[in-house]
Amino acid sequence: MDDVEERAMWEPTGERSRVNYFPGRTLTASDLAAEQVQARERLWLHNRALHGDGIALGLEVTVDRNTVHVAPGFAIDVLGREIVLTERRSLDASSVVRESHGRVQLVIAWAEEPADPMVAPDGPVAGRFVERPHVMLAEHALGEAPEHAVPLARLYRHGEELVADPSIRLHVHQHVHQLPHPQAQVHREL
Repeated sequence: MDDVEERAMWEPTGERSRVNYFPGRTLTASDLAAEQVQARERLWLHNRALHGDGIALGLEVTVDRNTVHVAPGFAIDVLGREIVLTERRSLDASSVVRESHGRVQLVIAWAEEPADPMVAPDGPVAGRFVERPHVMLAEHALGEAPEHAVPLARLYRHGEELVADPSIRLHVHQHVHQLPHPQAQVHREL
């Protein structure tokens, strides 16, 4: 994702428009791609403005010796992108040592990958993109986590035991912006 795309996610830019469909109209690949971009940007803006970022459901973290497990679930990142984990993920967390002092976080980040290669006039292209979130360990103090990752747990050692502390989890309903009702503004001005 380049800076222009990311900036467009944060703030509405340009006029909103849509293709006017009518019988006999020729649609191009760029018309359809623009339609997809617009739909995604509207959804991401909606998610950011009305739901906030964090965990919506699931994504519980459990520990089994040196392995952390993340249950399926749904989150929204700070850009408004939906992160959907459809199956349990497991990670080796043996790298978490007592000296980490709780700086290691288990995070999930939105990601998509090209799939179904096809031959296009200019060569091979992806036939589709599949969303496959990344679940990873990141040492927060070093800034290794992707900038838009959603934290699931802080990992540390209590003696030799690996512990997953869920206190860093934010849920979407915990910090949604509370805007005054439009009617309240009208009454205050009168």
